[in-house]
Amino acid sequence: MGRQGLRAPPTGPAMTQRQVADLRELRTHYRPDSRPPWHAVLVQQPLNGGKVSIAQIDSLAEHPQATALTISGLEDKSLAHFVSRFGGQFTAVHFWKCPRVADLSPLEGMSKLTHVAFYWNQRATRLWNFARTPALRGLHFDDFAKLGRLDDLAAATSLETLVFGNAVWNKFAVETLEPLTALGRSLQHLTFNAKSVADGRIEPLARLAALTTLDFPSHLVTTEQIAWLRARAPAALASEALEPFRRLRSPLMRRGKPLDVLVAGKGKPFLSSQTDAAKLARYVESFEQARARFAADSSLEPTAL
Repeated sequence: MGRQGLRAPPTGPAMTQRQVADLRELRTHYRPDSRPPWHAVLVQQPLNGGKVSIAQIDSLAEHPQATALTISGLEDKSLAHFVSRFGGQFTAVHFWKCPRVADLSPLEGMSKLTHVAFYWNQRATRLWNFARTPALRGLHFDDFAKLGRLDDLAAATSLETLVFGNAVWNKFAVETLEPLTALGRSLQHLTFNAKSVADGRIEPLARLAALTTLDFPSHLVTTEQIAWLRARAPAALASEALEPFRRLRSPLMRRGKPLDVLVAGKGKPFLSSQTDAAKLARYVESFEQARARFAADSSLEPTAL
């Protein structure tokens, strides 16, 4: 968190019903002395998120000005209670360590939700009916151990920002990205980190016509698929994931050699932009040739994994 985020926030009537601007703001963990009045917090001390009591949830009545909430330790019964009592008040919720929630459908009772974030869940096998939360603009969910299908997202047609996948454990895998195609008119920012995509297809992302930013691990698909997507994606899309290589923020040391570049595509190597310059240039040339070939012939399809 930068220094600006640690300053005491302004107070007064203008701040009482302030709404969360984006997912990043919702996921900010404020110090107690800098927490804005519109963001309530019910986080338990145990590392596993603990267990929030009904009485603690009811204490939110003392914060009628709050429109955002960070909460841990919810279970199915307490989630349902929270929604029944405060579902009309909160428009943004960060479910921080609620691993025991199996049923997320109570969120369908929060029709005013604009932003939702989850960190760590061990039981939920699906999300919820997004047609019941038509105001939702931002969704972030990490480390869902049992969620392998994204089908519910097809109804999240108001989403502008979507982030999902692995944060700590490299276990999250999806069957297909196909449900995301339903978000083609709304989704502007997409970031995902998965261990694998079972059907091996990146092609659904080409139908996200409104995308302006995109990021995903290049090892999920072939170099040819990445070149194809670069050729098919909107020209305004900014994405390091669709470049022939990406530079590492912190170089890897291998046998005393700093490797600062990762070539795009499954099975491609880390290289040194200095000592491996000639090899890197060949990878770039091959990528650009593939991209140009796909751009020239719209009927061509890439070879999947």
